[in-house]
Amino acid sequence: MIPEDSNVFSWSQELPIILVGVLDYGGLYMMHGRLQRKGTRKPNHLRVLAVAIGWACAEALVHYLIPLWIGARDVEFSWDYIEMGVQSNINLILHLASSTVVWLGMRNDLDPMAFMVVIVSCFCQLILSSVGNYMKLNLQHASSTILAMRFSCAAVLLTVAWVNFRLYSRKTSRKQA
Repeated sequence: MIPEDSNVFSWSQELPIILVGVLDYGGLYMMHGRLQRKGTRKPNHLRVLAVAIGWACAEALVHYLIPLWIGARDVEFSWDYIEMGVQSNINLILHLASSTVVWLGMRNDLDPMAFMVVIVSCFCQLILSSVGNYMKLNLQHASSTILAMRFSCAAVLLTVAWVNFRLYSRKTSRKQA
């Protein structure tokens, strides 16, 4: 049952958002699989980067193009548009982390501990928007605080993903040598 008041946090409203995030991971998985099947000889970091930037551009066009286009034509200034731009950049960082962990999760020779880090990272990214909504609706935090929390979480998730990516790349390069 969806509550009538939209200013109250509800898991029944957050669950579809999390499920869309799971579908995003499925789409990233399909894109990485498609790049592998094409037999391109591009380095792995370029494949991960291409998928992440493509996915982030598609999301930015869908979510931010119309509001920014209409809002930029208004005479009045609003901080909402600056906030949307910052949010879009944070989402780019999150998409890069997502693309990296999905690529790592597709590896058959990934260490069990690294695979657990991939799973935990995916889970953290899935609940990040719900945590932000909880902070906004129940804890009454300002949007700048929520953006700072999202940025710090995105930076940590990207760092963890990139460190695991580099460790995996070094391990596979030693096996080939």
